[in-house]
Amino acid sequence: MAKFNEKIEDQDDIKELQMIINLMGYISLDLKEISCLESIAVFDTSINTIFCENKHELKNDKEGRTAVEGHLRENKKVLQGLKDAVKTGEHKNVVVGERRAFLAIPINGVKKPIGVVGIIYETDGSQHSNYTADLIFKDVINIFIMKYREMKQKESMASMACGLRTLEDYERYAILETARRCKWNISMMAKELEIGRNTLYCKMKKMGIS
Repeated sequence: MAKFNEKIEDQDDIKELQMIINLMGYISLDLKEISCLESIAVFDTSINTIFCENKHELKNDKEGRTAVEGHLRENKKVLQGLKDAVKTGEHKNVVVGERRAFLAIPINGVKKPIGVVGIIYETDGSQHSNYTADLIFKDVINIFIMKYREMKQKESMASMACGLRTLEDYERYAILETARRCKWNISMMAKELEIGRNTLYCKMKKMGIS
């Protein structure tokens, strides 16, 4: 697994990008069932490859990621499409062949994009069809991310719930479950838990929750 070297200031953004990288192994298995999809990759905002797979020989290892970066050096339009997606926060389409297109989908963080997903897919050569396919792929990838995120969170919480023994265990569980629902917004968490922000901070610090 590649480690991203991105300087992301918001801790929630760092956790979100790391979580998406961890989930891509599952998501790519589903996406590869889509017949027109050729390959998928994830990049940080400096366009370093942090995940890649396709239906053939490309694997998510050092060799595979190096191959993707070599492809980007050879195809400036694709590289620019990724940069534009990060800069604007909007998906970008690049035609890479007579019946092939590249789509860059930004991964949006709290305030700005924290990464970008890139996919190559087969087309029928129609610009209108490409536009429709872009919207579908954009929604499908976001749906898969939400699906697997929720699945992993439920597995984690279920596993944790089975091991609760002490009052502190139950408090930890309550804080983490509330953090999940409130997306780690401290003010919202404190309000839902009906305790002060400072009290919540102290409990989290004591339990090693950050």
